[in-house]
Amino acid sequence: MNKTKALFKDSESLIIFGIIIVVTILVAILIRRYLQNKIAKRLLSEGADITSFLFIRDIVTYTIYLLGFGWAFLSLPISSSYAHSLFAGAGASTLILGFAAQQVLSNFMSGVFVILKRPFKVSDVIEISGNKGVVKEINLHETILEKDDKTRIIIPNSLVSNAVIIHYYSP
Repeated sequence: MNKTKALFKDSESLIIFGIIIVVTILVAILIRRYLQNKIAKRLLSEGADITSFLFIRDIVTYTIYLLGFGWAFLSLPISSSYAHSLFAGAGASTLILGFAAQQVLSNFMSGVFVILKRPFKVSDVIEISGNKGVVKEINLHETILEKDDKTRIIIPNSLVSNAVIIHYYSP
């Protein structure tokens, strides 16, 4: 309890923590926009497959967030005093988080396999589990299809990797 009070009394550490968080978010947003605007336009104008680009964009963004938030939490004085306790509880926490995030991790790993295996790409017409549409986006969590009436269908990648996929054509 005293260490928590000491944390809030140490306003310099909280300011540094806040600055690191804000800078991390700004850098991630700016780099994501840069990748989206500059490189995507160039890839689309050349007719290249944009699926791998979207995967790389997401990985770069997530890495920036992970590094920035990790650095921010390490800048707090409470992190050094509780480091031994955190490491001791890391095994149990990992086990609990693994069970709690099982579906999210399943979608993530399936997303990686869908992007690496490339059974289809953005702008292909496919049918997954009776849902037919144009692939608008493939990210680490889901595949987004758009039907003829502009209805969007969001299919988790864990279902995509286990479903029969009918690939109609690539425009």
